[in-house]
Amino acid sequence: MQIILRTSKSTDEHDIAKIIMACHWKMPVADHELLALRWIRQFLITEPQNGYVLEHTASSKAVGYITCASDTIAYENEFENTYLPKLKVRYEELEKQSFAYLEENRKLLFFRRNQDIGFDATEYPAHLHINILPEYQRSGYGRLLLSAYEENLRSRGVRGYHLGTGANNLKGISFYTKHGLELLHTVYKDGQPVTSILGKRL
Repeated sequence: MQIILRTSKSTDEHDIAKIIMACHWKMPVADHELLALRWIRQFLITEPQNGYVLEHTASSKAVGYITCASDTIAYENEFENTYLPKLKVRYEELEKQSFAYLEENRKLLFFRRNQDIGFDATEYPAHLHINILPEYQRSGYGRLLLSAYEENLRSRGVRGYHLGTGANNLKGISFYTKHGLELLHTVYKDGQPVTSILGKRL
């Protein structure tokens, strides 16, 4: 088995959607269009040069990815003005079709800016999303993706990045802190931590 690292491209959307499903849903309940509009398409269209995939050479399928917005404020503006309206239209279409998993997909409509959760991203302007199929985890591929991502940001003069993950995602938080990220902010709900924001200066 040979895995190669390459720059992402728009045709990776379907594979990336499958990876997200495998990592975050127990069964394929998400609507592909909603999933793509929320977590994939904007990155692949706006900043494909800042994303990478792990490609299984025998199948030419992506088995892991990292996507990036180098300027989170610009990303949030574009998402709110361009992609969020499309998400809402798509959800209305699913409602009319009596889609079986409406409640599971409703969470894809959720969007809050960093300023809304009290996090100042000035020193950590970029942000990322990273996932690897479970069967390819713990093989050094996460480090490979993160290293390529960081080197790319450095070469372009981006001074730092951040990401958000579940506060109970101890495995993920351990991975990030091992690679030099530190806890910057915690989001609470009903007095309980729900989201951890970690970041790294470059």
